[in-house]
Amino acid sequence: MAERGCLLRCFSTEFEDFLQNRAQCKEFRRPGQSVLLKQSTKLRNGDFVVPSVFVKAAFPDRANLQDFLSSREVTESLLDFSLPVQQLSSSDDSRLCLKLSQPLTFHKVLFTVDKLKSNYGCLQSNGDKVAVVNLVPQNYKTSDGDNNDGGQSLVQLRGVLIASHVAALLKAGGFVVQEVRLNLQEQHEEFWDILCDGLHSLAADSDSGTQEKILQATAESRYKITNIECRRHLSSNDNEDAKDVERQDKGDNASGNGMTKTGESVTLDLKKFIKENSLQTGKEGYDPNLKTVTVLEGNQPTRLLEEVISLQRALDSVNTKAPVVVHVASHGRSFHSQQVDMTWRTLTPHKVATSQTHLVYNSVAARKSTSTTEQLTAQDFWRLRHAQMREASVLKYGDAVQGAGWDATITAMTAAAIKFELLFTSCQNIAKLDLSIKESGEGPQDNKGGAFILYNCARLATLFKHYQEDVQAGVYPDLPDIGSVDFSLLKEEEEWELLFNYILPYPDLVQGTVVDVNKTRAKILTHQVCSFLIALSRDLSSYYRRVRVLLEPRAHLLPVMFARLHLLKGVQQVMHNGLSLLGIQPLAQM
Repeated sequence: MAERGCLLRCFSTEFEDFLQNRAQCKEFRRPGQSVLLKQSTKLRNGDFVVPSVFVKAAFPDRANLQDFLSSREVTESLLDFSLPVQQLSSSDDSRLCLKLSQPLTFHKVLFTVDKLKSNYGCLQSNGDKVAVVNLVPQNYKTSDGDNNDGGQSLVQLRGVLIASHVAALLKAGGFVVQEVRLNLQEQHEEFWDILCDGLHSLAADSDSGTQEKILQATAESRYKITNIECRRHLSSNDNEDAKDVERQDKGDNASGNGMTKTGESVTLDLKKFIKENSLQTGKEGYDPNLKTVTVLEGNQPTRLLEEVISLQRALDSVNTKAPVVVHVASHGRSFHSQQVDMTWRTLTPHKVATSQTHLVYNSVAARKSTSTTEQLTAQDFWRLRHAQMREASVLKYGDAVQGAGWDATITAMTAAAIKFELLFTSCQNIAKLDLSIKESGEGPQDNKGGAFILYNCARLATLFKHYQEDVQAGVYPDLPDIGSVDFSLLKEEEEWELLFNYILPYPDLVQGTVVDVNKTRAKILTHQVCSFLIALSRDLSSYYRRVRVLLEPRAHLLPVMFARLHLLKGVQQVMHNGLSLLGIQPLAQM
C-alpha cells in the first residue's frame, strides 16, 4: 500500500517510469519535470493527460506511438498500477489521455481510507525527524505580569493559530514536534483555550541547568564584547551600528523586564559570526542589518536571551542531534526572530546543528477601517463573531436555539469560523476581516467557511445516525464490507468528482503543505487545508441536495445505497482528518 494513502503520488511515479521505459526517445523530459497532469474538470475526456510536448518528444515517429497504444502488454500492465488505468488514448491535439477504471479506483481508494482512518494522509513517524515550533511573542509580560496589550491583539491570535497549524502539518509529515510558546499571557479569557488549546508558557526546568550553560557560553564566547568594548568597536565602523546598539539598550531596558542595569552589558557580534560562517544574507537569507545584539544587562539575561534559553531547553528535551526549528513570527517581529536564531547559533555553535527556518506571517486588518475597528482586540473579535453566529442560528432555527447544547454548538462554530478567517489567507498576505455589523444579524458571508464545514459534517453524522437507527429497527441490513460493494453503480459525475478531486488527492495535498523547512525562509502553505475543506464542502452540499442517499428498502435499490454510503464515509473521514489539522472537532448534530 502506498505510504499513508498517497496513491496519487505513487501512480504518477509508476506511470512516468513506465512511459520512460517504453518511449522511443528516452530523453523526452528534464529531471524533476512532471509529465502526468491530473485533471479536475471535464473528467469524461480523461482523468490524467500527458501534454503533447512530451508525447511528441517521446514518440517522434507517430507509428511508434500507435504501436505503444495498441499493445496488449501495455493495456494489461496499466491495470496493475496503484490506480488502475482502463483506457489510454491519443487526443486530436496529440496528448495522451488516461482514464481510470472507476469501479476499481472507488474500491481501492475507499478501502485505503477505511483501513487508515484518522491516519489517512499522515506519514508514520519513526522518531528520526524532530521539529521545534517556536512562536515568537508579539509582546512581553511586564513586571506585574500584564502584557502591554493584554495579549489580545488579532496579530498575536493569528500567530498562535498559524503556529499550531504548522505543528499539526509537521506531525502529519512524520515529524515529532515540540512547541514553544514563550511569555504568552497566563491570565486569559476562556476563548483563548477554545481557539488555541490554551496558552501556556514553556515550563522552566530548574534541574536542566540550561540557563547556566547558556550563561557560561556567553561568558566564554569569542563573539562577546562588553558595553565599553562595544562602543570602541563600533566607533571604528559606522554610525548605524552604534545606533543599532542604542536601540537595543533602550528596548532591553524598557520598563517591564524587572531588571536594573547594575553592571556592564554584554553584546554579541553577530555580523562577525555571519561573516566567519559564510551565512547567506539578503532576500533568501538573513537580514543584512544583523550586526550586534545585547544579551546581558547587569549580569542578567535580556528578554532575547531568555528566548534562547527556552529554545535550548526545548532542544535538550527532544534528544536529537539535528531537529528542524521553525520560528513563527509576524512581519514586525521577523528581525527579532532572526536575532534569536543568530544568538542561539553564536552561543551554541556545535550543539545547534539544526535547520533553523523562519515562517513570517502578515498582519490582520479590517476591510473597511473605522474608528471602532482599528483597535479591535481578539476578545472583541470573538464577541462579535459569537453574537453573529447566535443571531444567524436563531434566524434559521428559531426558538429551538437555547440551552447548553446550543451554547456549545454556537461556541464551536464561532471557533471554527475564526480559525478559517485567519488561516484561509496565505500567511504572507494580510488577513482582511469583515468587521461590519449587519443589521440582519447574519454577519459577513466570508466568515462562514468554518461554520459551513461543521454544518456539512453534522449532516453526514445525522445521515449515518439515521441509517444505524433503521438498521436496528430492521428496515435496512448492516452496511456490507467494501469488498462486496458494487461501485459500478455510482453513475453520477459528482460521485466520481468527490472521490477523484478530494478523497484521492487529500494525502498528497497534506504532504505538499510543508514545501521547504531547510532554508532560512520557510515555505509552508498554511492556507491549503482550509481552501480544500471549503471546496469539498461546497461540492458535497451540492451533491447531497440533489441525490437521495437513503433509498427505499427494496432489494434492487440497496446496492447503490451501500455504494453511496461508503463513498460518503470516505468523504466524512477526509473532512474529519482535515479539521483535526486545524484543531477543530466536527459536530455530530446541529
